[in-house]
Formats: sequence, C-alpha cells, structure tokens
Amino acid sequence: MKKHLFAASVTTALAVTSASVAAESSVTLYGVIDTGLGYAKVSGDYRDPKTGAVNRLDNSHVGMTNGTTAGSRWGLRGKEDLGGGLYATFKLESGFNSANGTPGQNNRLFGRDAVAGLTSADLGKLEFGRQFNIGTQYMLSLFGANFGNGFTQWNTGAGLGLSGAAFGRYDNMVLYETPSMGGLTAAISYSSNIDDKRDGETGFATADNTRAVTAGLRYLNGPLAAFLSYDQLNGSNKLSQPSERNATPRSYLIGASYDFEVVKLLLAYGRTTDGWFGGSSLPAGAAIGKFSGIPTNAFVDGFKSNSYLAGISAPVGAAGSMFASWQRADANNSRLTSDDATTNTFSLGYTYSLSKRTAIYGLASYTNNYAFLRDAKYTDVSVGLRHAF
Repeated sequence: MKKHLFAASVTTALAVTSASVAAESSVTLYGVIDTGLGYAKVSGDYRDPKTGAVNRLDNSHVGMTNGTTAGSRWGLRGKEDLGGGLYATFKLESGFNSANGTPGQNNRLFGRDAVAGLTSADLGKLEFGRQFNIGTQYMLSLFGANFGNGFTQWNTGAGLGLSGAAFGRYDNMVLYETPSMGGLTAAISYSSNIDDKRDGETGFATADNTRAVTAGLRYLNGPLAAFLSYDQLNGSNKLSQPSERNATPRSYLIGASYDFEVVKLLLAYGRTTDGWFGGSSLPAGAAIGKFSGIPTNAFVDGFKSNSYLAGISAPVGAAGSMFASWQRADANNSRLTSDDATTNTFSLGYTYSLSKRTAIYGLASYTNNYAFLRDAKYTDVSVGLRHAF
C-alpha cells in the first residue's frame, strides 16, 4: 500500500512540475499559406524619364498569386516567464512564395521577423532585430483581422505605398514601447542599417549605412483606434549623386478607425519628403516595361508626395466580410517620375470563412494615372485560398 502511495505521490509531483515548466516557457509553430489566381493589366502612354520619348504601355499577366490577403509565411514565437511580470520573448518568421516555394524578403531565412526582447506590463517592451517599423505596426492595428490585418486594404492597387510612405521592415532595429496608459502607448526605434542586403550602400563605418529613426503614438480603446508616426532616413556616405547626398527622407503618417460593429470606417493620411522609403516599391513594377523612373529606397532632394486612404469594412452574414477603399497619391512634382499626375485607386474585396483556419476570397482594384503617369491604367483581379496553421 505504501509503495502505491509513494508512486502516486511521485507521479503527481512530476505532473505538477511539468505543468509549471510548461506555464513558464512556451514555443509555438504557426504559419499562413495564401495562394490563388490573378489577372493584372497595365495600359496607357508614358514619357520615358531618360529619353523623353512617349511609349505605349500594354502589358498583362495571368497566373498564380501569392500573399494577396496575407503574406505566406511560417514562424516560431516563444515566451519565457522570468518572474516579477517580466518575460523574455522571441519571434522568427520566414516569408515564402506559395507558387514556387522560394524564400521571400530578398532571400532571407527569417525575412519577415527576427526579433528577441523583454516585455513587461509595467515597464513596456524592448526588442532587437528585424521587424516592421513603428508606422507600419501602428497603421496595421487600425484594421480588422480579415484581409490580412489590413495589408490588402493598404496595398491593393497602389495607395500609400505608391506615394513613398514609410511602409516596411528595418534590419538592425532597436525598439522600445511604453506600457499602455489608458489605451495610449508610445514607441521609438533606431536602426543602424535598415537593409544589410544593399551591398553598394553598406560598410563597416556607421555612416556607410542607411540609418533610420522612427517614432509613434497609438491609442486603442474599445471601438476607437488612432495613431501617428514619424520616420527619418539618414543616407549612406556611399550615395553617389548630389541630389541623394543632400536628401533626408521623412515620412509622416496619421490614421484612425472606428468600429460601429455593423461597419468599420478608416481614414489615413501620409506625407513623404526628400525620397522613397525602405519597403516601398512600385506595385507590379515589372508590368511597366521600360519604365524605370521610381527606384526603391531613393534619396531625392526636393521630392514631395501626399497620400490619402478612406476605407470601409463590414461583416456579411455569419462567415463573410467585405471591404471597399479609395486611395489617392499625389507626387506634387516630377522629381522621381516623368509625370506628376495624381493617382487614384478604387478597391473592393470579399472573404468567406470555411472554418476558423481556412477562407476563400476575391479582390479587384482599378488605378488611374498609375505610377503618376497621366492616362496609364492598372487593373488587378484575383481569387484565392488562405489557410492558417
């Protein structure tokens, strides 16, 4: 009898110890696969920025799509209880192309996130590594969970990304965010080199690299969400052109959303001066053909742009959701382009959840004066499947 009682006591102690260890530390494997079929077409005339010649655009593509509503990725995230309300955290997230299995984010292993840090409800969080800048994180918090937490509304067609707003990830970033104070948080970060892959603009000396300072305020309380953010790039000493060396790109973003339950409304505004930010690029740039007037991460002294976003989303039945949005991008001058026409993008999307993890969707967008080119048009239609695990 005593042997049985002893064995039962040991078994119980081991179970309690295992539960305690599991509660103190956890690691989660997760992922999303978003793939489908799409059609894209660019048409119209544009003036070549190098030669001044007028060229005809007439390119289209039909094929598989990847990451239309949520970037395809897999990842690991973990948390360890250090006591006193302090936790050690990490996140490793790898993007990939679901159409062919190749790595994303310029062939990085963990190109979406590679972050380790400390977090506390009383002290805030301190993180180190590659992740979204503060403006991107705060902007995405305005959207709902459908359509990839806002990536679709933000990037379908063109919009804020086309105007050079600071949307993207930074390498080598140190970020601090305060604890929530009645729904209000503040954050600041610094990157000593925003992109280690830019070999022509990187080096041992700090000044050889493109550096970034970003800061923001965010308010989340019930149905109301609002934020503002600021980004500044300091260029590498290796920039060759005077117009690049004299530029200090800055981006300002502000936005708010309100959830009325039956419908959610969102408004946002962005302004960029002196250049193009990391993570921004001309959408479907390959379809432009000969056009090469808008580089990525450009430093152009005197360039200015304004952008606007108005969106609406609403549940449709028990398992459906839709959104509609209008985005406007105004280059203000032709420092980056051969033209300065104002771009407007109109988008519509619908998603239907087959289960908690699987959904199907359809999206369509139309852009006039695409890439600030007068009379150029961009049409994008896609249907797809999104599965989370």
